[in-house]
Formats: sequence, structure tokens, C-alpha cells
Amino acid sequence: MTIVPGGSFDKISPTALLTAYARQFAGIPYTREIAELTDAIATVNQFTEGKLNSLVIGLAAIVEGRYKAIEYVRSQFHATQILELASGLLPRGMILSQQPEITFIESDLLAMIHQKQQLAQQLIGDRPNLHFLDIDATTTLNSSRLSAYFHVDQPVTVLCEGLMMYLTFAEKRQVFANMREILQTFGGVWITPDLTTKVGADQMGRNSAAFEPVNQKISSLTGRLVAENEFADLDQARQFVREQGFQLDEFSMLEVLDQLESLSTLKIERDIAKVMLSTIPIFVMSLE
Repeated sequence: MTIVPGGSFDKISPTALLTAYARQFAGIPYTREIAELTDAIATVNQFTEGKLNSLVIGLAAIVEGRYKAIEYVRSQFHATQILELASGLLPRGMILSQQPEITFIESDLLAMIHQKQQLAQQLIGDRPNLHFLDIDATTTLNSSRLSAYFHVDQPVTVLCEGLMMYLTFAEKRQVFANMREILQTFGGVWITPDLTTKVGADQMGRNSAAFEPVNQKISSLTGRLVAENEFADLDQARQFVREQGFQLDEFSMLEVLDQLESLSTLKIERDIAKVMLSTIPIFVMSLE
């Protein structure tokens, strides 16, 4: 059965199909099935205008590295309560909910989270520890919604992969305010690679011919000017985090370079992947 994305999706939701297509080359469970069931290639063709190979090669290493680096960092906190913002078509909830001790909440905009729930039903059936909530992270979030699933006396790990770069700085501040409330209620950490910078984007563009054209196409289709929503550099990103009341640790995505299966599958040069991964740290934020 093919699931066609609904027209009511927020304009940035189709970018989940773009990354879902690239993620299938990473050897991550369920990613090939997700790409097929959502007909991701149809949306990818809108972005590439005949440059599919360049797009996949340019995007696959980053998408795989981002996912596996988050998993590397997450595993160090031994969290049993996990909230994923803008979970889109990520397979993480389906994978981690195989562990009965983990309670996992996937969240996204209403239409997307309904599609994700349908996908999960097709691929894994019902799991009592995997939950789906419609949450717009850019509006005020009442953490009591999570208390129906999470224990207040146990820390929560919040994950966010591929959202913040689309948000204005005002929207970013609202997401930080929401995360502050969640961590004040439960304790824990927020893990994300999403504090992207203009310096990093410049490095990406020098190593992937498809990077800039695809970014321009994303901005055109979503109405989101990605370049205007980036931090100038990592120092500005760090300062922004501190101003929101968080302390910050950083992990390098290069920790997972040797785990990337897409390098051999798509014949991506290791040195190019190394440069690209070095531009995006994984940020781990907690309350001061």
C-alpha cells in the first residue's frame, strides 16, 4: 500500500520525504520500507529537477551521520523516557520501542503524525510503549500532556533532528521555552544537531554540488528561508543556547564516521564525508 502525503501538511513536512529517501541507504531498520510506502521518490523529484544522484550522494552521508551520532550520544544517557520532536518519517520510535523498558513518544504536526502512526501500524503493529502526539513545537506546549505517558520522577531525553533550521529565531526561542518547561518538569537532556550555521553551510556547499540548489528549492517550496534562519557560526549558536537558560555540551559526528554504510553503497569519498560531518556537532543541552 502506498501512502500519499496529505495536502494539509505543513509546508516543511515534505522535507521529511526528502531525508527518508536518502536514509534508506544507511542500513537502518525500516528505512527502505518507509521510503517505499510513502513513495518518497515522487517528492524527491520535485527537489532535484533531474539531479537525483547528486542529491542523494550529497545528503545521504549527512542524514545517516546525523541519525547515528544522535544514537551514539543518546545511548550514553541510558534514558528510558524519550520524546522526539518533529519525528516525521524517522524510524527511531519503531526501533527503540522493541525494548519494553523504553517509553517513546513520537510527535509532529497532526497530519504527519497520523501518517506516521499508520506506517507504524503497517510495519510493527501496536506497541504499548510507543505513542504518537500531535505537537507543534513552535507553539506553547503544556508538559502535562506528556505526564499521561512519562513518570515525573524519571528524566526525559528529548531528540530533535531536522527541524530547527527551518525556524525563525522567534520560533527557535519558543521551542527552547517549551524544552525548558519539559526539563524543569522531568529533568533530563535535549539532544539535537539542528543549530546549523552559515559557516557550516558554506563548507557543505564546497563539498556537495547539490547542496545549494536543493536548499534553494526547499526555501522555494516551503516558504522558509533556510539561510536566514541559520546562526552565523558556532559561537553565536552557543551564546543563543546560554541566553535561553541552558548549559551545553557538544559531541562530534565524526564519532560515527566508520559506521556509515552509505559511503560504500553510494561510493561517497570518505574524506568528503569527513569534512561534511565535521561541520555539524551534536548539541546536548540541560538546564543550568
